[in-house]
Order: sequence, then structure tokens, then C-alpha cells
Amino acid sequence: MEINFYNPMLVFLRVGAFLFVLPFFSATNFPPTMRIALAALIGLLLGPLLPQFSVEHLTFTALLGVMFRETCIGLLLGFVGRMVFYATDLAGHIIATEMGLNLAAMLNPATNQQSPVPGTILFYLAAVVMLTLDLHHWMLMGFERTYTVLPMGVAHLNAALFENIVGHTSRIFTVGLQISAPAIAVSFVITLVFAVLSRAVPQMNVFAESFAFRVVGGLIVFGFTLQLTAQHVFNYLRRLPDDLLLVAQLLGGR
Repeated sequence: MEINFYNPMLVFLRVGAFLFVLPFFSATNFPPTMRIALAALIGLLLGPLLPQFSVEHLTFTALLGVMFRETCIGLLLGFVGRMVFYATDLAGHIIATEMGLNLAAMLNPATNQQSPVPGTILFYLAAVVMLTLDLHHWMLMGFERTYTVLPMGVAHLNAALFENIVGHTSRIFTVGLQISAPAIAVSFVITLVFAVLSRAVPQMNVFAESFAFRVVGGLIVFGFTLQLTAQHVFNYLRRLPDDLLLVAQLLGGR
């Protein structure tokens, strides 16, 4: 019996690229060998269940092109799956700017870079929501379903795909603004109040006096709106399996 190793290999490339971008699996403290082993295991389990990929009519250069295409598909799907974390990072930077906490940064272990404290808190909140509700399992299941609409070696770019990706990217700014809107509103009200006070009492140092109120008011509102933020993150993550399937359909020209 002839053993087909092309299916597991191509699945390994798509899954490996997907995990390379996906949160948690792409973290700097996640062992790369574990990520490679997980991708290889999924390839061995999922590859035999897919229609056999024939390479008899392909040259070596064409086979390399198929491998590159599968890797790009995985990177694109991983980018779509990670967008909610881009949104929380954007919201964290906006909140830190409005509260005056830009200089108070801490190390984010997922990226191994300095990040504002609100951004790190929102990252962990999104991670907790994703893991406690088993949404990461649903995301992996949605990735597995992409093979039903996007078989190996048939992906191609089109205008509808670009419009969809641009729509997903614009949603990053929408969700980020929705999460940071309460902090922006509080900062605006405090700035407006002290602007009026500065007209009534010109000797007042508005910047120095308003700084404490901005920090305290921002922290209070930020704490009270964490539940609403978790709901925004959940609503975004819940749509991710369908988003992955839609991107795969557009890649397949359907």
C-alpha cells in the first residue's frame, strides 16, 4: 500500500503557520518545539482524512509553490484569529494615553516587549475569556472546517478577499474605540471641568491639578467597565470560526 505523505506535510505547513501567528502558541515563552510537535500531530491526524493530494502532474517548482501557498493561507487565517488581541492592545494604548500612564509600562510575557499597564490587563482579560469559554477549541475546529471549502493547492487572491480583510482590519479600530470609549469620555469631562476652572482661577496649574483626577477617574471607570470589555471580547471571539470559514471560502473563490 502506497503511503501518501503529501497530505500530512501540507496540513503541517498550514497549521504550523496558523499557530505561529495565533495567540498563546506564538508567545515567546511557548516552546517552538511544542508548536512544531503540535502542528505535526494535527497533520498526521487530519491529513489521512482529507482527499488525497496528487502531485503526479506537478513539477518540483510547482510543488514548492503549493507549499508556499499553504503557508500563506495559515498566516492569513492566524492574522484573522489574532485581530481581537490587536484591538485590546490598541484600546490599552488609548486608555493609557487618556489616563496619563504612558510612562508606566510593564513587560508583556506574550510579546516580550514593554506594554502599557491597561494594555497588558486587557490582553490577560482576552486570554482568560478565550480559554475559560473554550473558544480556542472552537477556533481550531473552525480552522479544520476550512479544508471543506478550501482544499489544498486551490487558493487564489481576489477582490472580495481584500475587501473582507480590510473589513476585519477596520473592526480592530471599532472594537478598540468601543473598549476605550468610557476612559475617553471621563478624560474629556475632566479636561472640560478644569478648562472652566482655569478661566475662573487663572493662577491654577491645570495640568498638575488635573493629572491626579484623570488617573483616579480613569482607573475607577476602567475597573467598572471590565465586564463590558469582556462582553465585547466574547462577541468578537464568538464570530471567529465563521470568519475563518468565510476567509477560506473567499480564498477558494466561492
